[in-house]
Amino acid sequence: MKNSDMFADVAVGLPVEGLFTYSTAEFPITKGMRVVVDFNNRKIIGCVVNVHSQKPDFEIKPVAKIIDDEPIFDERLLAMAQFIAHHYVCYFGEAVSTTMPSGKSYKTRQKTFFAGDSYSEITLTPEQEDIQQAILQQGQKAHCIYGITGSGKTEVYIALAREMIRRNQSVLYLVPEIGISSQMFMRLKEVFGNSLVMYHSGMSPNERLLSWRRFYHGDAAIAVGTRSAIFMQAPHVGLIIIDEEHDASYKENSTPRYHARTVAWYRHKNEGSMLVLGSATPSLETLYAVQGKRIMMHTLHRRFGNATLPQLEILPVKASGGNKIITNQLLMAIKKTIEAKRQVILLLNRRGFAPRVICDDCGMSVQCPHCSISMTYHKKKLLCHYCHYESTIPEQCEHCGSKNLIYVGSGTQRIEELLTRMFPLATIVRMDQDTARKKNFVAEVVSNMQQGKIDILLGTQMVAKGFDFPNVALVGVIMADIGLSLPDFRAAERIFALLVQVAGRSGRGDIAGKVIVQTINPDNPLFNHLKNYDYIGFCQRELSYRKALNYPPYVRLARLVIRGKDEDEVAQVATLYKKKLDELLAHYPGITILGPSQAPLYKIASYFRYHIVLKSGSVDALSGMIAQCKKNMDVHNAYIEVDIDPLDLM
Repeated sequence: MKNSDMFADVAVGLPVEGLFTYSTAEFPITKGMRVVVDFNNRKIIGCVVNVHSQKPDFEIKPVAKIIDDEPIFDERLLAMAQFIAHHYVCYFGEAVSTTMPSGKSYKTRQKTFFAGDSYSEITLTPEQEDIQQAILQQGQKAHCIYGITGSGKTEVYIALAREMIRRNQSVLYLVPEIGISSQMFMRLKEVFGNSLVMYHSGMSPNERLLSWRRFYHGDAAIAVGTRSAIFMQAPHVGLIIIDEEHDASYKENSTPRYHARTVAWYRHKNEGSMLVLGSATPSLETLYAVQGKRIMMHTLHRRFGNATLPQLEILPVKASGGNKIITNQLLMAIKKTIEAKRQVILLLNRRGFAPRVICDDCGMSVQCPHCSISMTYHKKKLLCHYCHYESTIPEQCEHCGSKNLIYVGSGTQRIEELLTRMFPLATIVRMDQDTARKKNFVAEVVSNMQQGKIDILLGTQMVAKGFDFPNVALVGVIMADIGLSLPDFRAAERIFALLVQVAGRSGRGDIAGKVIVQTINPDNPLFNHLKNYDYIGFCQRELSYRKALNYPPYVRLARLVIRGKDEDEVAQVATLYKKKLDELLAHYPGITILGPSQAPLYKIASYFRYHIVLKSGSVDALSGMIAQCKKNMDVHNAYIEVDIDPLDLM
């Protein structure tokens, strides 16, 4: 049969139902290829999910162009996309599009690596060896390696990956951040050489496409990447590793709002891939699954090599500390550390120079005109961290007209300025979202830290992300309380994990480390657990709170965010959604509906936001109810965001 007599059913990455049929024209099109099609008078990329000879009884358009000269996905990916569409309540085409690389050309060059001789240097301790063997012997189960920071989880991952490759199976190795991905890649390339590829958003679309194809064909046996790497296909993915599995970066913030850990669990159950999670601070969801025997826990009790856990000191500070944002004790510790030719990491989880500009007469702060949030003072300008609106500093208060405006609080820019004055000969580098926008900045910082070219690394939570710098002897947390008072039930878990992780950057080599944590609330039980490195004790306490309040992991949550330019219309649509959900309750018993109400951040980028939160013991019930509700609603004056298992409720 001629190609011109064949037809292709194409999935497009738009919020539309169903597949769309095109004639293959003269193109040799097969299932699993991507094509360019004319959709509503614009050219878009679609994925061919079926090719057949049954001519539709309506006028059809021809495929405009083929992108791939051979299939780059198969039925397994389509089944995974179907799961994502159902679980996260989105359209099938959106799910397929999300899983695929966006590159259009295979002509991009990629570096080729050859395995070095460091492989023989990876020797497991008896404790690590026992964990590796236990995992291999029960590969049909999901596993979590829980180990204190620096305990050598990576060595276990490498040993497991080596065994999978020996069995002619492929390995997916996920890390939460691009910076860690690059550092991990450099570490692994000496072991696995040319059989290793990377896959993350810092690469060009065409570079990611080449990595996808090499892994798909089995030319590369191991792929290291961030969240989206979970979709990569190979002849047989035998092992999926999710390092720092607690990290919120594994959750997507746009439709479909998938979590890489959930997709990995699907592949474990449906494709037979061994699943290994790892963290020094496992999520409460993972610990709950361990309690329920759905995941096997393996514990590394000691740091790798001769390293020991750093001494940790809690320092009380006053909320109105003024210029004493860094205590004398911390300043003295910094001085001694850099004089000893050791390195310092300082954490302040707040960007900018000052968090707020307020009127000293009426107390009102300068607000973003597009968001329900205060503007942050960055040197010479005000910036909104949500919609990125910029403005000059006003000459007077817009509320009372006073010219008595003051800067309140400290951000990383102010601390950088202070440190530069205090330690003029030190090399100080700031790493936050503002500086990390520069191309290759994070990779350069990692390289310079490893080479000892940086004395003090100051930053937001980015500096806590699993980096391994053996010469770091001091970690200072300038204000540990930031984020604890957010109206979010996960706030304490997030902050505790962040503090444990950043503390773990100290003393990873042969030198003893120290951690100084400044807090305005030293009596908070969280800090007692932190001082004793008692993560499990903290989690048990937190789980008891969650159980009493009926919050995850004891129930599943779903969140609908209704947003639009007109607040009255948004409120009206939210009320209509609530009414429809109430009507469906008879078909979905056991679901609790909260709201609608204004979201805590009720205005972002000139969009007003209302939300509805649903609770249930069954995530399938939540997905089913929301899907049914959306099907019965015809809304044009507001946008509906669906978030299954949301990580925040702001």
